[in-house]
Amino acid sequence: MADAVSRAFTMLMATGLSATASAAGMVDPTQPPPGYGMSQHASDPQSPDSISPPQPVRLQMIARDGSTRLAVVNGHRVRPGDAITLDGKSVKVLAIHDDSVELDRDGHPQILELVPHVRLK
Repeated sequence: MADAVSRAFTMLMATGLSATASAAGMVDPTQPPPGYGMSQHASDPQSPDSISPPQPVRLQMIARDGSTRLAVVNGHRVRPGDAITLDGKSVKVLAIHDDSVELDRDGHPQILELVPHVRLK
């Protein structure tokens, strides 16, 4: 009986090993081909493909505790006077209101609203 169990176990192991070996040569059909998504001109800094698009600025949250306010802009927790980096440039948080945040981007004011106003025509 022990001999039969031993032979069955050996057969089972051999079958499993051969299945693993044959699976190693298979290619996942859902994988993109090598080099997919890479820029053709990645080494050329002037190439339009190598320039990343501007990062959209999103106001995600505003919270307050008494007179202290904080906001989350693109995943960064900020307070008035803080600076964060957006698109490789420093942006200063000027003020945080109940439903908006004022930023200074290169000397130009920008207002982010939690709920953008929709103008009806």
